[in-house]
Amino acid sequence: MNWWMLAGGLSALVCTVGHALAGVGMFYRPIKAAIVDPLQASVFTGMWHLITINFALSAIALIVFGIYGPARKVAWLVAAQFAGYSAVYLAISLRLGGLLRLFQWMPFGLTAILAAIGAQMAH
Repeated sequence: MNWWMLAGGLSALVCTVGHALAGVGMFYRPIKAAIVDPLQASVFTGMWHLITINFALSAIALIVFGIYGPARKVAWLVAAQFAGYSAVYLAISLRLGGLLRLFQWMPFGLTAILAAIGAQMAH
C-alpha cells in the first residue's frame, strides 16, 4: 500500500467535497446569478461540473492505485494537474491582495505534493 498516494487521494477528495458542497454557496450560485446570458450561464454550469468530475476522478485514481498497486504515471499526472491548479490560484490570490484571498491553492498544493511523493515511492 502506498500511503502517500492514498493521502494524496484523500486530499483530492477533500478538494472534491469542498468544491461540490462549500463552493456552491460561496462561488457557484453568486456567479451564476450574475450571468445574464443563458448560454454563458450554461457554459459556466458545465465548467463547474467538469471541475467536480475531474477532482473526483483524480481522488478515485489515487486512492485505488494507492491501495492496489503502483501507477506512477497516473500519480505524476494528478500531481502535475494539482500543482497547476495551485499555481494559478496562488497567482490570482496574490493579485487580489494576499495569500489567503483564494485559499484553494493550499489544498491543491498539498494534493500535488502528496501525489508526487506517492509517485516517487511507487515501485
